[in-house]
Amino acid sequence: MHGPTNVALLIVFLILVGISWIIYRLLKRFFPIYETPFVRNLYWSLSAIAIVSLPVSRIVQTSIIPADLSRLPFVWFMGQILLFVLSPLFYAGFQLLTLSRRENVRNQGEGLSRRRFIQNTVAGLLPLTSFGVSSYGVYSGGSNIITQRQELSWASLPQYLDEFKIIQISDSHIGLFFSVEKLEEVLATVRREKPDLLVITGDLVDDLSLLQPTIDRLSELAHEIKYGVYFCWGNHEYFRDIKKIRQALVNSPIRVLENSNQMIIDADQPFYLLGVDYPWADNGQEQAVKRQSMFAQSIEGVPANAFKILLSHHPDFIYNAFETDIPLTLTGHTHGGQVAIFGQSLLPVKYKYMRGLYRNHQSYGYVSTGTGSWFPFRLGCPAEITVFILKKA
Repeated sequence: MHGPTNVALLIVFLILVGISWIIYRLLKRFFPIYETPFVRNLYWSLSAIAIVSLPVSRIVQTSIIPADLSRLPFVWFMGQILLFVLSPLFYAGFQLLTLSRRENVRNQGEGLSRRRFIQNTVAGLLPLTSFGVSSYGVYSGGSNIITQRQELSWASLPQYLDEFKIIQISDSHIGLFFSVEKLEEVLATVRREKPDLLVITGDLVDDLSLLQPTIDRLSELAHEIKYGVYFCWGNHEYFRDIKKIRQALVNSPIRVLENSNQMIIDADQPFYLLGVDYPWADNGQEQAVKRQSMFAQSIEGVPANAFKILLSHHPDFIYNAFETDIPLTLTGHTHGGQVAIFGQSLLPVKYKYMRGLYRNHQSYGYVSTGTGSWFPFRLGCPAEITVFILKKA
């Protein structure tokens, strides 16, 4: 079982308290209005409610807490982070606004009054801006899903795969922030697209009470897709209960590829789908060894001339795919960082393959931004359903 421990949860709790304390100290230093009893008490009351609400929202069943209500603590904490980032900038703006006025004001009392008015105005605009952006990121950016389209061509593509359509769903994290009703909207989009194949690259369900309803809806769809639905494991399947999830999938038409492969179309140049497990490891070197072993198992017995597509939750398998000229690898896991500026992730943890399409000669690797998320905040990095059209060059 690879899940968060009580120690880890305690550390997260202490970090949240620490963040609240640091930000309040910073605000007091820049803007004295935050020292007033009313503002101080309001700040700490909201912080306490948010800190307590986070673990409660993870423990209580999804059906008990309205989805919009469960997002409020995230509005608060993301707003705090934005306060931390923006407060020095707003303070600098305040200093610039008042600098030129100081020398021109003859009446010192009038100057101080005007300065205090500007300071309080800036102090008020700061939380409005911060929590306005955080509300958008949580309630709009965290729930909108776009349809991303990729047309990819190869000279080596078998003629029978020309115009073949694949849809990828990844990282839906069905649960508190991604309901079964939201899944139904996604599957309605899939139906409209009429793909030849649907692939799911891990992290499907976070709330196991929604596992069977999820499998039921995917099973209904599987019968409508010519070549079916295929799945590979993500890390969250292990966080929850992989045995239970495995059993539910075994009893469904959804095919799991776990360091294995499946011939999709038999021909002189056949079409094979490969799938790998999540490469748990303590360090990068150990992970590279595991990835190599898993990849070798997934390609075992596949004819050399076959057209191959690899499914993986972890994007580092793109390294293995590029080294062996796999035409297309579909991955997820990173969510694209969820926060980005001009397409570049602001996530402090960096992956070489973070988001979108990568190419190495005639091999492509794709990292989905995810169809859902376990953390309901996105800015400049929308959730997606990805449609791939294969073309003969």
